[in-house]
Amino acid sequence: MTNQPESFSLPIVRDALEDAVYKAGVAISEIISSGHIRVEMKFGEGPVSEADHAADEILQQQLIPLIPGGHWLSEESKQSHPLVAGEPTWVVDPLDGTREFQQGLPEFGVSVGLFIDNRLVLGAIALPPLRQEGDWSVLSGILEGSQPEARRDGSDLTPVEDNDEVGRVVISRHDYERRHLQLHIPFEVYPAGSSVLKLAQVAIGEAGVYLSTQPRSVWDVAGGAAVLAAAGGVLLKSDGNLLELSPQQVRIPAFVAAAPKRGLALLNTIVARS
Repeated sequence: MTNQPESFSLPIVRDALEDAVYKAGVAISEIISSGHIRVEMKFGEGPVSEADHAADEILQQQLIPLIPGGHWLSEESKQSHPLVAGEPTWVVDPLDGTREFQQGLPEFGVSVGLFIDNRLVLGAIALPPLRQEGDWSVLSGILEGSQPEARRDGSDLTPVEDNDEVGRVVISRHDYERRHLQLHIPFEVYPAGSSVLKLAQVAIGEAGVYLSTQPRSVWDVAGGAAVLAAAGGVLLKSDGNLLELSPQQVRIPAFVAAAPKRGLALLNTIVARS
């Protein structure tokens, strides 16, 4: 059991987190509607837009007060003080999928995970509407208590199906369009943009497995990993062992995200064909 600080309740924090990621998403939409988006380049990393910063600011304003003494690890803002292992830490990507965002593809999202005692205990993500008149969708997962619980827009998510049928495999656009990975996997394979979107697609059953072939940053996956874990899924390393996330390790290795049997079935197939 996580040694949870007595000054807050995770279910209450979850409600506030869902509200925060939703408002961050709305702020992103407002910038899109303005018709002019300022973008700059982070040295050695890639593009960052004013929408990233706007979403990050909203998340900081709403989340920092929820947990006194909590730490902040975000892709788009500096830490105010060093992280301390085990202490509550928010791990944030205010806009995962900046390239897709710039291209006008609705394949980006907001991702937030909360770690306590160096364990992921809560997370939420917000995904943009597929059509202009739609609204942002919020998914969250709480991993503490007698039973993990995942929900989407306030309704419980059905647990992910776990069997040896791999199902559809979702991969990055780079792996699909440049590496042509789909030619080497004997299952239906399709591309999608951000990590947060691909994790969500597994959690809601649109994909059976998300195959990530390149290292990621912990903020790319923390929120979506919490949702998936609460729905019965896991992250597996290429050797089939569980991938445990931690704010102390920013870079994480390649992984598959799926229900356990499905993830192992894909890994075994890849090994057998190599």
